[in-house]
Amino acid sequence: MPPRFAAAVGQGLRAALREAWLVPVGALVSVARRAALWPALAVLGGVVFRAAASSLTANPLDPIAPVRGALAALASPRLEALVLGLALAGALLAAALRVAWLSGALPTLGLALSGAPRHPRFATGIAYGLPRVLAAALLGLAAEVGAAEFAATLGIAALRTAARLPRTGAAPAVAAACALALAVALASLVLASVAADAAVARAALRGEGPARAFAGGVRRLLARPGSLVLAALVFAAAGVVAGLSVEGLGGAMLGFARGVSPSLLAGPNLMLRALAALVAA
Repeated sequence: MPPRFAAAVGQGLRAALREAWLVPVGALVSVARRAALWPALAVLGGVVFRAAASSLTANPLDPIAPVRGALAALASPRLEALVLGLALAGALLAAALRVAWLSGALPTLGLALSGAPRHPRFATGIAYGLPRVLAAALLGLAAEVGAAEFAATLGIAALRTAARLPRTGAAPAVAAACALALAVALASLVLASVAADAAVARAALRGEGPARAFAGGVRRLLARPGSLVLAALVFAAAGVVAGLSVEGLGGAMLGFARGVSPSLLAGPNLMLRALAALVAA
């Protein structure tokens, strides 16, 4: 029988402590995924700044010349296409990094969960399991996109119906139906995301093909929906809250260093952000 939620959390934490070297690697992967979007932001900022500076040079006495130059640059179709292309490439690279990370990290943690002796599986998982895990991730992405379209259609229909509630005795029933539709729309998004994660985990841990992994993930989700959804929500919230808590505590501690040169605080701030990334990982 699968373990209960509390037992699963304990086993997972023990496995993570046994393979603690995965934590800094996961933090580096997270930083690299964020850095994948930096080229798009750098190009956008550089072009807009240059356009504003050129406009100000051409009209030095016009105080709104930089604004006009920046707006003209933002309205350029070529700039929009360039930034969109770089952003899409960065998003694809970030997704590929996540799949590669999971292809190596999940088999390593699975070995620790089973209590078997240590055996190097990170590089092997990436080398041989990446195509299978990538296919399962793409299948999960298709399911999430379908769930998002279903949720959007259901939500728009419910809101349009709620905006035209009849002024009769049927109004409470119609309102309840609209609320139920919105709840179903939200639940479909969460369930599709959990099923996609379960498919990726099964593909990495059990070596299943994408279709079989997704079917197995859906079967496990239907058997124990509460546990899997609770785990997904708890760990997603914990990753965000823990990182923010570390940064908030560090900011409060550094707040006592008033009047200190910002260059001296650069090191402590960098350490705090690194610690927050480690906690989130």
